[in-house]
Amino acid sequence: MGTIDFYMWAVFALTIVTMILYSLDKIKMEIISLFAIVVLLLLFQGSPILGTSSGNAVNINLLLQGFANPALIALMSLLVIGHGLLVTGALEDIAVWLSGDRRKNTLYKFYGIMILVFILSATLNNTPIIIMFIPIIIALSKQMDISSRSILIPLSYVSILGGMTTLIGSSTNLLVSGTTSTLMGRELGFFEFTHQGIFLATIGFIYSIFILPIILERQNKNIKDENLKNSESGRIYLVELEVDNENPLLGKKFVSGILSDLKEIAVNVIIRGDEKLLPPFEDVEILKHDKIVLELTKDQLTEKLKSNDKIFNSIDNTGFSSERGVLIEASVAPRSFFIGRNISQTNFEAETNCKIIGIKSDKKFLRTLPRLQKMESGNILLIKGEEKDIRNLRGKKEIFPIEWSAIYLPAKQYILRSRVIFAVTVLSAATGILNITVAALLGVILMLLTNVLNIRDAISALDTKIFLLVASSIMLSTALQETGGAIYIADILKNLMLDFNLITILSLFFIFIAVITNFLSNNATAVLFTPIAINLARDFNVEPELFIYCLIFAANCSFATPIGYKTNLLVMGPGNYQFKDYLKSGIPLVLLMWLSYTLMINFLGY
Repeated sequence: MGTIDFYMWAVFALTIVTMILYSLDKIKMEIISLFAIVVLLLLFQGSPILGTSSGNAVNINLLLQGFANPALIALMSLLVIGHGLLVTGALEDIAVWLSGDRRKNTLYKFYGIMILVFILSATLNNTPIIIMFIPIIIALSKQMDISSRSILIPLSYVSILGGMTTLIGSSTNLLVSGTTSTLMGRELGFFEFTHQGIFLATIGFIYSIFILPIILERQNKNIKDENLKNSESGRIYLVELEVDNENPLLGKKFVSGILSDLKEIAVNVIIRGDEKLLPPFEDVEILKHDKIVLELTKDQLTEKLKSNDKIFNSIDNTGFSSERGVLIEASVAPRSFFIGRNISQTNFEAETNCKIIGIKSDKKFLRTLPRLQKMESGNILLIKGEEKDIRNLRGKKEIFPIEWSAIYLPAKQYILRSRVIFAVTVLSAATGILNITVAALLGVILMLLTNVLNIRDAISALDTKIFLLVASSIMLSTALQETGGAIYIADILKNLMLDFNLITILSLFFIFIAVITNFLSNNATAVLFTPIAINLARDFNVEPELFIYCLIFAANCSFATPIGYKTNLLVMGPGNYQFKDYLKSGIPLVLLMWLSYTLMINFLGY
């Protein structure tokens, strides 16, 4: 008995050290996860003990089964499917349609976007959703004349709340289900806890979109919106548009020198045949075949191309059969053939199968088409092409591609395929036709077979941070269970709550997990505490589902810190948030969810 006690306390010590390191955020999460894995493998290499739960030898083979956990495989597969939706722009049209006319009903558009995020988060990994909606929310904040800081944290919270309503809505739910399957021999159903989840999520949703933006806006009155400054900074490019019959600008007139469809973008010059129209443009009407030179940043252009803005069709239609469009910046090299020539005087585009769609604005440039500007060493070009052709630019002596500036554009021809595959994956899992892990893997294979993604894309979608965090947490969870640690903690909690009724016990367990999840992570908390939840249920002679559902809802309450949930980290930079902003926004929501859960189990019998 003394031997197994040693291993139990060693696992306790490692778990506490790991939790502290995660919460301090001083060392990369991947390194901490690898540290925990290596220590466990060293500790249990050739260990003589038998597991208190399984009765099998607790050795390296048992621990490494965490890397083959079905929940982990499902989670990684869903990340790949989400990436497929992202790179094809499958959700862009929906978001743009919902945002509608910029001049009308901006508040209702905000509510509509939040509802859409809530719904999508119930069936899709939150990360690609937040990545897609951050620029939309920032643009909407300008229309609403408020700071984007006021609505980016609510965006993250809404995605978390939507994720707690279905099995695949959150990695937390999947991991609890996977651990439950290992320990109890059954997985949770797709909609098994949906009615409880919707009750809690609706209350959190009301707080997040009606109350929290007001609180944040009051706090932000004396804080400059860094997003506005950042969006207006960066390199300004000269980009040429040609107006055809399909262009929405055709027939539009400048009012006070501004085109209503391009309010945030400056017009440099309009070339009409041999005539050159210069600003200010008073009552100038846009005609067919006009060539308009715009001044805009790469981010502005990227947003227009990703949103399928028809104004920019002449840029997007490069004449090449692009499977996966890439935008990249490149500098004209010293002694380049480009120097002293304009783009039209080179064979660069024919040789590389790439197109130069913009040139960084320079005071020396004349007001004419970008393709007619004479170039000098150091001029920055904006180039569009297929991924393989962009990679081949590295061997060109005329330019230096700026690798980190590359931006991937949606492979729009695969939009329908990615949507169908996503629908098949979700429906097959939701109806129980396929196990969630099988359904997710099938979705990945279909994405690859139909060319929606290539192997390179699929691998890039696999988040090593999440993979190692989850794998190490599963290993710690297994070690806790097999050394008797989970039973030990459950016994302590049972003794502390022995005189309480079941409602009080569940309520206390909820707030305990809700606090832990904000400093550890939702995934690690879910995996580590699932065996403890099951043991508590057995000790109190109740159905384990009561404690499992409680764990799911509480572990999803990662609102009070940026490290608690990945979406909180994603909005931290664009919103210029500090740690205290999450405390002020999240603590009231955590307490509200705790109170709502307690009332729900007490009065609604859920």
